[in-house]
Amino acid sequence: MIERRTLIASALAATAIAPLSGQASAMASKAKARPFKLFDCHGHFYTDDWRNYPFDAHTARYGPERMVAKAMENPMTAEKVLKFWDEAGIERGLGVQYSSTYFTDNSYLLDIAEKYDRIIPIVILDATAADETPATLKKMASENGIAGVRFMGVPNENNEFPFLTDAASASWEMANELGLTITLMPITRTDPGKAIRRVGELADKYPNVGVVLDHIGFPRYGARPDSWGYLPEHLELAAHKNIHYKYTTFLIEMLLADDTPLKEFLEYTVGVYGADHMIWGSDIGNSEVDDLLFVQHALDSASGLSMEQQKALFYDTAKSLFIPGGRGAA
Repeated sequence: MIERRTLIASALAATAIAPLSGQASAMASKAKARPFKLFDCHGHFYTDDWRNYPFDAHTARYGPERMVAKAMENPMTAEKVLKFWDEAGIERGLGVQYSSTYFTDNSYLLDIAEKYDRIIPIVILDATAADETPATLKKMASENGIAGVRFMGVPNENNEFPFLTDAASASWEMANELGLTITLMPITRTDPGKAIRRVGELADKYPNVGVVLDHIGFPRYGARPDSWGYLPEHLELAAHKNIHYKYTTFLIEMLLADDTPLKEFLEYTVGVYGADHMIWGSDIGNSEVDDLLFVQHALDSASGLSMEQQKALFYDTAKSLFIPGGRGAA
């Protein structure tokens, strides 16, 4: 936990977070004219009310002090994110538990999801806690209307992610029983294909789980231009029909930094996986960008797709995949 003196010092040292660009009204006008609403599959929520919701930011990618400073300077409260959703034409979406602020304490997320039915919670739990997590998933599905769980962690000495090992079997089995989604981000520099292959194996073993690959596994166009950045193991996942691929602002940031032609990249990706297996997320609360501008980047990159494909990517697939309480038994 972050101590009070650290929190205060961090807040004073916070760098200013860039505000939205002032194009909110223009985006709102475009949203009204758009022939489909959006479903945001990657929203992060956190508050500066640290007394009621203490920070645990030890997993933050840029360090706990900067994360706490960011949260205190520019909290992503439900009210602030819902205002952004309104401006962008987002009907509803997911509250994806943010490990960087609260680790596995899902209290704030569940509280705001209870208050606002536009927010569907995706919690973070320890996949390997066989004596706790399956029961917690069942309870949260029934009482809190969660649609899924995010399993996270770093590889062990065998270069295996704990949430992809047999130690996580009980948690996967419960998610399969309930028809929940499991969101994964198995990124490693050492033999990255190994983790991706394992995702495919688990998708086959638990066919009633909707598996979601966050940020589509971070394909790097600059490293593999012939396949638009995808590993062979990435492309082989297309055979597994319960795996879905999340196209996000965070990924778009990386693709633009790699000088990736977004429109062509997305068209290739849809050709591989199908728009009915793709979803979109704003990554608000994590990416430090003009959020409305990057919504427009995503929409512009999809302009070459058919209207049916665009609706699938930005709304229909997510609506059918993320069911509060789970989809139930197969």
